Amino acid sequence: MCCKGFWKRIVSFALAFSVGLLIVGVLQKKFSADENQIKVKSVNNLNPLTEGRGASGCCDARSYYPNSQEKSSIISHLKRENVRIISKPKANYSDEARTNHVQGKVVLLVTFLADAQIGGISIISGLPDGLTEQAIAAAKEIKFEPAMKDGKTITVRKPVEYNFTIY
Repeated sequence: MCCKGFWKRIVSFALAFSVGLLIVGVLQKKFSADENQIKVKSVNNLNPLTEGRGASGCCDARSYYPNSQEKSSIISHLKRENVRIISKPKANYSDEARTNHVQGKVVLLVTFLADAQIGGISIISGLPDGLTEQAIAAAKEIKFEPAMKDGKTITVRKPVEYNFTIY
């Protein structure tokens, strides 16, 4: 009879874990699909003949064709449709979690507002003994540059992970 309750808990945990994995998979697919829709005008298509400079070749080629560092800077600026995290504070370990040797990962879905503030935070997967709450407190202190679309800042939701490991 003692095993009946045990198996009930195992099945409940397995079901909850499977649903969590399914949700994370769907979110990852959505966010990767959003990143694949980035449209960037290539700097390799710059042509001095089409820039109104004429074909005399009197001008320095560097004014037409940026070097690789300049290209990457231009491209990253043009395609930045995603949030750029400037600082992500570490989440503190709670005393109770340390005592109980709790380790793992907390995954949060954070709303990054267009005005560079943190909006709502929902839990995708959490940990016991106050670790989820510590992760939420740390996520509220994230500093970031808002996502851009068509030259305007936009609000986006993005998963943020906090790993807890006892060394």
